[in-house]
Amino acid sequence: MRSNTYVKLALTLACALGAGSSGFGQAAPAPTGSTPEPTNTNSSVSSNAEDEDTVVLEEFQIQGSFAGSLAISAEMKQSSPSITEVIAAEDIGKLPDVSIADSLTRLTGLTTQRQNGRSQAIIIRGLTGDYSTGLLNGREQATPNMNRTVEYDQYPADVLNEVVVYKTAEANLTSQGIAGTIDMHTVKPLSKRGRVMSASAYYDWIEYGKLTPGADDTGYRLNFSYVDQTADGKLGVAVGVSLTSKPFAGKQFQAWGDNYPTEAGGAFVLGGTKSYVRNNTLDRNGVMLVLEHRPNDLFHQTFDVYASEFEEKQYLRGMEIPLFWSSAQLQPGYTVQDGLVTDSTFTNVQPVVRNDVFQREAKPISVGYNLVIGEKNEWPVTFDIGYSQVDRDDQNLETYSGLGFRGTVTAPAVADTMRVQLRPGKTPIITSTLDYEDGSILRLTDPQGWGPTTLPGGGMQGYFKKFSSTDDVLQTSLGTSHRMDGFFNNIAFGAAYNDRGKKDGQTPTGWMNSSSTASTSPLPPSIGTTDMGFLGLGKIYAYDPFRGLKDDVWGFTQNTDSAILAEFFDVSEKITQFYVQADMKGKLGEMDFFGNVGVRYIMNKQSSNGVIVNGTLVEPASVSESYDQWAPNLGLNLQLTDKTVARLSLARQIARPRMFDMRAAATWSYNPQNEDSTDVSNSPWSASGGNPLLKPWESDSLDISIEHYFKNNRGYVAVAGFYKDLKSYIYNQGVLTDFTGYPPPAGQDPAIYEGFATIPMNGEGGSIKGLEFTLSLPSEAISESIKGFGAVFGMALTDSDVKPWGPTGPDAPISGLSEDVWNVTLYYENHGFSARVSQRYRSENRSWLTNFGVPNPGGDVGGNSGYTVAAPETITDAQISYSFGEKLKYLTVFLQAYNLTDEPLVTYGSGDSRQVTNYQTYGASYSLGASVKF
Repeated sequence: MRSNTYVKLALTLACALGAGSSGFGQAAPAPTGSTPEPTNTNSSVSSNAEDEDTVVLEEFQIQGSFAGSLAISAEMKQSSPSITEVIAAEDIGKLPDVSIADSLTRLTGLTTQRQNGRSQAIIIRGLTGDYSTGLLNGREQATPNMNRTVEYDQYPADVLNEVVVYKTAEANLTSQGIAGTIDMHTVKPLSKRGRVMSASAYYDWIEYGKLTPGADDTGYRLNFSYVDQTADGKLGVAVGVSLTSKPFAGKQFQAWGDNYPTEAGGAFVLGGTKSYVRNNTLDRNGVMLVLEHRPNDLFHQTFDVYASEFEEKQYLRGMEIPLFWSSAQLQPGYTVQDGLVTDSTFTNVQPVVRNDVFQREAKPISVGYNLVIGEKNEWPVTFDIGYSQVDRDDQNLETYSGLGFRGTVTAPAVADTMRVQLRPGKTPIITSTLDYEDGSILRLTDPQGWGPTTLPGGGMQGYFKKFSSTDDVLQTSLGTSHRMDGFFNNIAFGAAYNDRGKKDGQTPTGWMNSSSTASTSPLPPSIGTTDMGFLGLGKIYAYDPFRGLKDDVWGFTQNTDSAILAEFFDVSEKITQFYVQADMKGKLGEMDFFGNVGVRYIMNKQSSNGVIVNGTLVEPASVSESYDQWAPNLGLNLQLTDKTVARLSLARQIARPRMFDMRAAATWSYNPQNEDSTDVSNSPWSASGGNPLLKPWESDSLDISIEHYFKNNRGYVAVAGFYKDLKSYIYNQGVLTDFTGYPPPAGQDPAIYEGFATIPMNGEGGSIKGLEFTLSLPSEAISESIKGFGAVFGMALTDSDVKPWGPTGPDAPISGLSEDVWNVTLYYENHGFSARVSQRYRSENRSWLTNFGVPNPGGDVGGNSGYTVAAPETITDAQISYSFGEKLKYLTVFLQAYNLTDEPLVTYGSGDSRQVTNYQTYGASYSLGASVKF
């Protein structure tokens, strides 16, 4: 049973603060003095800041409206010295999405790769999450995956107040990436006036319903927010609670391999398929707490914490069908169209019926403390410390049944005959002659002989993997600044230190085998059927794999292959940075300009522990490296008119390597047939693994932008361009290695002890360039007589000449890059009624998908075996609401819909869109809810 520690803490705090805070909720005076962000970056974009950073919207009523949130965002973007994109909450606890990931996909130049039907990792300017950094209140976040990519579905939108996406660099932004930096902010209670409490409840359901037994097709979201200050405005508190149980579903076809095989005549043919239907539930219970204390102008401290429990359970049931790549026989008379077998019949088909379960538990926590001393003095000092940690546990259980053992059909079953009809850009239609709803023809067994014969029963009836990970980040900073007169009007300098460590690996892992010596076993009791009609297969028998484990239906044999140890890694890094930044302000002719120039000096220390393995030989490995880097930047902003600004940024941007790539672990091998070779290209020695000596990706970046803001900040239009010259890129390379000391097999005396190790290395990069356009336009900006209408449009065009597998590798786009990305939101709000519809589009991109469980940590790291391309997709979301106003405590009712048109996720291989390798649909999901504010 899951622990409810965080939930109990949240509810206790909420009840205590709501009922017993006699010193809160009175008419508090407006806070005085500046309110720096609780961050080690001294972030200059914040709607919470006072004085110079205060957001003052010119005569525009904004409370609780979508147009108001856009106006806040525009004001923050306009006042920033950097090129940014901004999300601001409409009101406390009122960002409308399940997670902040959905909100981020509506910003210009940002998109996402859908995972199991939901937004998760964010792609900025065509670069995946490997190249960006995710922050909470300015502090780097630990991640539950094998690398650094922040999974934004871990963060409920309703506990966040705003998000700033930095596309350019500043020296005091010490945690940043090449693509950009996403900084999520919780609310600052002293920036609000008076007590604010809000609560909301949503009922969620999905279009597909229950595709397979055991999972829920309905769910809920419950949110509570509380913000208050003492009567003298010196102490503030904010609490946010978010409880979510969200259902998802999917239908997914997957072809074997990234490329189709060819038959005797050279035509491509489907080699096999692994296809499922899926129901899964995401349970996420999170709590946010902020305490802010400012007794006077000399002392200002803020404490914030975000913690959650995240659990996802997937039920996947379907069928793996070996076709051309098996003992199944392709029958004469098949149809070939333009080199592709489109209609065929296979005999002796012996499918593997799958009943699989995947479960993930993750517990992220982020704690921070910020202290500003003398914030109005000549030399204010800011101290910040934070800690972020995620513990993750995954369980991945596959179970198999079929018509017989190792290709021999067991009576009363007979081998199947299947017709396969390929449909360009869609799932194939596969027609079976057998009824797989009938459990009497199926047995728990090893239908295709995939498992070792040494297992009890002579084969495998499934496979089990358990992965565990711990990632923790300790970070602290100290800085000061000084205002001056003249061209340079402020100087800031400081130091920051990050200490991060990540451990990841799988144990135990092994085969599910017969609990007796029998090669086949009866199926567990049926719990219903799974409908595979989307593929033409009809219904199949379903059982509960976890119940089977409890009932000892299977035995377990651990896989002791030492190569598994080579995927364990323990990576640590200690990053010390010093920065200096000078702000400037002046005139160029009649035009004002402002900006900054700065530099970071970065000292890197990194190390990794692991093992080097060959068969039963396992040797410990420990490698460390130290190096220094400089990262200068220049940002200039020219005020062309009161409402028009031109921006220029030149910077060295840096993104640290993937942590899996930095592992010390490796495997090596020896080929006795090459014993006498003296040619290193034909050496008996070889190896593959990680590289703890890796240095970061580096880019010399140029950004320009022209932005015009409409009257009263009711929208804006912006055009931006960027060019990134990657001075260093990371890809797998063959490195000549001395294998002296490695033992050859007994009786072998190799002529040479040199060979190639294939490891990630820094190498030549390339360039990425793009053009972005944004228009945020309410109808009032056109005519005061047209009320309540508006549109937001963003478009990004991106091009890259980076070769992802090195200068001599095959041509391919970098992973995740779509050349065309756009999004549009149309809205109307008036007299309490609000409606909006949003669409986002991304063109085709190289994509590597995980259909079940934990992904290959390397992804598609090698291009020689081909790669898959995701087809263009357009996602449509919508929301309508009505607010009853102050008399009913601002009661608002909502109806939301995501993925209204059931847009498929499609990938194909060999550059041929007819060779579909993945086809996934998720259906629409809906939420009906209400919120109150009091």
